[in-house]
Amino acid sequence: MVMSGADDFFRNRSLTWKDKLGLTEDLRLHNAITSAMAEHSRVFRDMEQHRSLFSAIAEHEKYFKQLGFATSASASVSSLFETLRAHEIIPRLAIGPLADLKERGLFRAQEAVLESIGINRNILQNFEAGFRLPGAEEAARLAADFHSSAAGKAFASLSGSADIQRAMENMRSPWLDVANPLLSSSAFSAIQEMGRGISIIPPFDHVLSAALRLELGDWREHIEFPNSIYNDLQARSDFYASLGVNSALTVMPAPAFRESLTMAGLIDTLPPPIEKVEAEEPEQVADDEESGFRRTNAAHDRLQRLETELRGFIDEVMTEAFGPEWPKHRVPADTVTAWRERKQSAQRHTDADLPLIAYADFTDYERVICKRDNWKLFEKYFDRVESARESLQRLYPIRIDTMHSRLITQDDELFLAVEQKRLVRAMRRRNR
Repeated sequence: MVMSGADDFFRNRSLTWKDKLGLTEDLRLHNAITSAMAEHSRVFRDMEQHRSLFSAIAEHEKYFKQLGFATSASASVSSLFETLRAHEIIPRLAIGPLADLKERGLFRAQEAVLESIGINRNILQNFEAGFRLPGAEEAARLAADFHSSAAGKAFASLSGSADIQRAMENMRSPWLDVANPLLSSSAFSAIQEMGRGISIIPPFDHVLSAALRLELGDWREHIEFPNSIYNDLQARSDFYASLGVNSALTVMPAPAFRESLTMAGLIDTLPPPIEKVEAEEPEQVADDEESGFRRTNAAHDRLQRLETELRGFIDEVMTEAFGPEWPKHRVPADTVTAWRERKQSAQRHTDADLPLIAYADFTDYERVICKRDNWKLFEKYFDRVESARESLQRLYPIRIDTMHSRLITQDDELFLAVEQKRLVRAMRRRNR
């Protein structure tokens, strides 16, 4: 694991720290790092004021809380720092997380502090300088190149061609990679085409699902998610690559990436939570809003609203077919037992009498929807069992990380944008 080298990291840098910050003799992790730094109040106040993320390396719980970070985020932050130290330029997996750390004040920490943890103050600025906006003629040429490509023709056969040139010209954040303009424009165009396809044709149409699979990887088979992907950013990136995710899709600065999702219609507002199926997740960490990161918090909010709508949808479909006691007869006994235990635990603190589905775990949705004797009720919404499973599995890693205030990648954000749009459109077909 990334953090297993923390002791060696501090021992190897002890002289540097003594020279630059005048810390005490013993820098072993079991000592109170916060207290040691407090002896040098000028540095400590500066780091506290700007919420410097240097504390992530120390894995020191009290120091994290003092700087306003959830302890659960420490490993993912440290993983990011290790990744940055290993690269002279920002790797794709670090783009989004680094944008979060910038907001939290990483680059306002003293330069000596950044240097001591191997971070170049200009790394993000240098990365963003490698992107630009295309002119009108260039946008027209790039759009034409994409439309004539195999990917462009595949998407056009599904829903007609998106107005790629107009989307490029309407972008306000630099997004075109100066070093790889063709690859960059193809990635941008693919995002626009995915958004258009999901908006126009049935979102779980099997041909559309296959086209999305070419970009987002193949998640159809049941996946045993390795624990390493939740804290180790490189492990997560490698895992996604093993499934066939197109790594070029998210290589652009964070502001441009979000704008491209908006331009594609993949980011919109979900409805208010449906109260009758909304319950506190048992595993949710009760961290203060300030303990998280902006992108993580935004994704967490979207996932909560999506889950609430998904629970309501499942409950309506199953209740209509089997009555309000459907969990007793249509869900595995051990799953129903777990739901009942969570409900009993929740009712110690509230008088709310919510349906059992309100206490379902994220993985339970697939168990209900894809269960052989339930599938006939959901087939008209999701077309194929493997497509429903694939959609939910793409969301699982980001669901786990957002519930624990960890850093998320732009790949995670793309999966959420695409699958949220698909699931919501599919579920709302019920009301037509």
